[in-house]
Amino acid sequence: MSENRVELLSAFRYVVPAQYEQWFEGLAAEGWHPIKVGQWSSMAMRFVKGTPERYRYVVDLQAVPQKGYKQIYEEFGWEYVGRMSNLYVWRKPYADERPESFSDAENLRARNQRFVWAISFSLIVVAIVATLLTGWIVSHAWDKGQTIPYAVGAALGWGFAIYLGWVMRKIKRSVRNGTM
Repeated sequence: MSENRVELLSAFRYVVPAQYEQWFEGLAAEGWHPIKVGQWSSMAMRFVKGTPERYRYVVDLQAVPQKGYKQIYEEFGWEYVGRMSNLYVWRKPYADERPESFSDAENLRARNQRFVWAISFSLIVVAIVATLLTGWIVSHAWDKGQTIPYAVGAALGWGFAIYLGWVMRKIKRSVRNGTM
């Protein structure tokens, strides 16, 4: 009899790549393995109970992967677990020393910079949309008594912008401390 488990919003709770990798590794050590990582896994990821394993997990943001991206990982013994939008998830079993996923510090810095750029872009877009909605409320909807739907949209937009700012701060702090 297999046990199943669902983890909600994991990609939003573990925003620093190294923390997300450690979270995956901790679950694997307890015997919880992802069933399938797909587009909606950032919202709800399913796990099945199995044998506890020592896996090194890697999350890698690739907006446009280079030709042969997956093949290179697989040639070095990494198993493709799946992807959530542009976030690829890999794992590799190990017994003694935890394997490194990036060949040098420059590749690791490049991975971390891709995360910083993606969050920065998202923050700018969300802030612009929230500002436009707020402007629309003030200039058009206020006098017509239609403020509630626009105010809810603006509040959600600003709330998400604040969340993305928090994510950005957390990632930058992690990069500065060398823990990413």
